[in-house]
Amino acid sequence: MSFFKKISDTVSKGVTSATEKAQQTVEITKLNSQISSKRKEIDKIFATIGESVYEGYLAHDLSLAESKVYPQCNEITNIRDEIAALNDRIKAIRNEKDCVCGKRLPEDTRFCSSCGHRFPDPEPEPEPVSTDESSIDVESYVTDDTASSEDAEMADVVKAHVDTRQICKSCSTPLYADSHFCPACGQSTR
Repeated sequence: MSFFKKISDTVSKGVTSATEKAQQTVEITKLNSQISSKRKEIDKIFATIGESVYEGYLAHDLSLAESKVYPQCNEITNIRDEIAALNDRIKAIRNEKDCVCGKRLPEDTRFCSSCGHRFPDPEPEPEPVSTDESSIDVESYVTDDTASSEDAEMADVVKAHVDTRQICKSCSTPLYADSHFCPACGQSTR
């Protein structure tokens, strides 16, 4: 496979990836819009609850408001559950999960980069056998002594896109700028 064929395949994959990201962005925007409208519903219900309580106060009997407030509180609970489900869909689209400390992380993270919390190991998925010759293996370009000059040029292109500013000293995983712990092995970065 020629160098230019590999570049065109890489660009083609980039375009496909960009299209998928755009579709994800549109869906996430729709979900956030739904969340916003549900929060406005909650605000209206809070206002109604406040009016009911104030009317009970004016009548010098807050128990009168009780019959109006309980159903509205249940409605708020249901709406909050719907918002939580929408937020879960957003996390699934973004392939993220929440840590116990509140930080949102990529789904494949094994340790929280902020607090070091260890996540349970994911169930191993069977790896499909790939017959795609267009996949790029950086290591084979770098370590293969018989690689052609085109392959060496491709390796330089691929390596130029790898960010190596901050790397875990224990497992060599690239780290986020604000990482206190390695997301792969849990080693402290400080």
